[in-house]
Amino acid sequence: MIKHKSIEGVKIFRIRTEFLKGAFAFPMLGIFIDIRLAENINLLRHEFGHILQFRKYGFLYFWFRIAPASIKSAFLSRKNANHIHMDTWTERNANQLAYNYYEKPADWDFGNYPI
Repeated sequence: MIKHKSIEGVKIFRIRTEFLKGAFAFPMLGIFIDIRLAENINLLRHEFGHILQFRKYGFLYFWFRIAPASIKSAFLSRKNANHIHMDTWTERNANQLAYNYYEKPADWDFGNYPI
């Protein structure tokens, strides 16, 4: 059963692809998530953190600084097992913004979504 159709008013698009290993946020459109992970609230919170980055830092900074750095890191992590995507500034910042937005939830997954 699919529970989440949106998160904080942001549409969730469930897609099935072998290319996407998780999810990505596309501000003004929504969050695109692999259908096999669509109920992962921790991943959805993290992706909502990218929406919060867009809202906080604006269109230009998000699309010309955050998005390219995040995409580059995601691709690098697929090629290099030593590169930890979630340890990059773009991902930690998204986690921090979401963590604060949700008022520091007790069930936050710090192991997979470090602050």
